[in-house]
Amino acid sequence: MFIKHFIVLSIALFSSTLYAGADCPEAPKSEWMSKFSMQKKIINEYGFAIKKFKIDGDCYEIYGWEVDKNGKETQKIEVYFNPVNGEIVKKEVD
Repeated sequence: MFIKHFIVLSIALFSSTLYAGADCPEAPKSEWMSKFSMQKKIINEYGFAIKKFKIDGDCYEIYGWEVDKNGKETQKIEVYFNPVNGEIVKKEVD
């Protein structure tokens, strides 16, 4: 019985960490960068191509690609940004 509960608990904990987002600081939406300003920063300063842009909890999040100096998309990425200052909070490479 103990082993069965341990396995179920382990699976639940593992799956929740597997799909965990990022921990962005809580801030009023009035302090957030506009979506347009954030997208410009992502493209111009970080050099990412955006496939999907969304809000996830207290973060801006994108799915997209890193782009090399020749403009070629290199690898798929999922990136979470602090919505107040645009800093990267978490980046996952596919």
